[in-house]
Amino acid sequence: MRPSPFINFFNQLLAVFVKELHLLRRDRGGLAVLFIMPVALVLIVCLVQDNILKVSGATTIKMVLVDHDQGSIGQAIIEQLNETGSFELSVFDEKMSFEQVKQSVSTGVWQAGVYLSAGMSEQLKRAVDEQVKASLRAEPLAAPLTTVSAQYFFDPAVQGGLQAGIRGVLTQLVSQETLKLKMASFQTLLPKQIERYVSTELGPMFGQVLAQKPFAIQFPEQESHLLQAVQINAKAVVITPTSIQHNIPAWSLFGIFFIILPLSGVILQERSQGVFTRLLLIPGQHFGVLLGRLFAYLALNMVQFSLMLMIGFYILPLLGTDTLQLNGQGLSYFIVAFCSGLAACGFGLLLGIVARSPQQAIMTAAVAIVISAALGGIMVPVYMMPTLMQSLSVVSPLGWGLEAFQILLLRGGTLHDIVPQLLSLLICFFLCVFISWRKLRHLK
Repeated sequence: MRPSPFINFFNQLLAVFVKELHLLRRDRGGLAVLFIMPVALVLIVCLVQDNILKVSGATTIKMVLVDHDQGSIGQAIIEQLNETGSFELSVFDEKMSFEQVKQSVSTGVWQAGVYLSAGMSEQLKRAVDEQVKASLRAEPLAAPLTTVSAQYFFDPAVQGGLQAGIRGVLTQLVSQETLKLKMASFQTLLPKQIERYVSTELGPMFGQVLAQKPFAIQFPEQESHLLQAVQINAKAVVITPTSIQHNIPAWSLFGIFFIILPLSGVILQERSQGVFTRLLLIPGQHFGVLLGRLFAYLALNMVQFSLMLMIGFYILPLLGTDTLQLNGQGLSYFIVAFCSGLAACGFGLLLGIVARSPQQAIMTAAVAIVISAALGGIMVPVYMMPTLMQSLSVVSPLGWGLEAFQILLLRGGTLHDIVPQLLSLLICFFLCVFISWRKLRHLK
């Protein structure tokens, strides 16, 4: 009785899988490079950038301001934000709700958001007038003044140094606006208070009484912050963004995609020696030859990724950096790594079949990995890039993987939230495997 096609396919896949593991075991130098290279990158880059990313923030960032107040506060803040030249400001009124702007910022549409509630300008003006009147009369306030809040929030993926810079700008802006309103109130109320003081206290003996009873203004001992810039979380964020939260997943992805080099190299070596042709002549589906080799390197990728996580948990804290923290979605991180590994291995298969020489494969793989890493935000976060580069970053497989990691690590996301990124990686994988399978017909 002949075995079924499925059994033949599985046996072929298993045989190729085992063969590739044996070849990898013999190539100790290649294995050392695959593991030492990403480990060295993670250690060096994390240590070098630990302080740089904490204090960096000199970049034009996307900010949204929702002005439900439609008063003087919003207009003043908009004008001053535009004058700084540091923000690409988008302004909305009643068309966007508070929850909508929070959701947009939390998903990375904008890096920062400001919300001004309805009636803020009127409330602030009344509070300022009451405070100035009490000061001119040298009397304590009859009741605590109402504090007005301009709420702001950040994309959780924005680094701490940039958050601190924006926080300082907003705090300064609301302080300036409060001071302007106080000066305007004094200009209006002070003449009236002087007139009242002269008529009731001084009378005809103006000079004599003024010398004995000088005009008194009592300011509060502790200045009341009538208008405050109050930070709130755009989403329930558990983890504070640090350089470690960016670099561990970023350079782990770089290591995962580095598998393209040895995978394509092995295929080209077997092609030049005729081994690959003999494998194709074995009865069965060509998919078994492709997938058996792919899963062997994919297993290596998962071991590599686990090692990167262990370094973030245990090694880097000993060297003085922050500890890598996960957001309770441990399985989801491995799913992202698995899909990223599939995309990397798929491209490695395609390159090994399409390339005409090992030199061509190595150069193509190296350039493709570096360009994809640069565009995908591995080296520099995407929001810190020029607008053109941000537009190009959407075509980077490493960018898809990094965005999925950031949603899990920094934005409190779940597996459901990263479905678009996972689908992009899987489509890339299936497309590469399909093209590779079609090209196999010309290699017989």
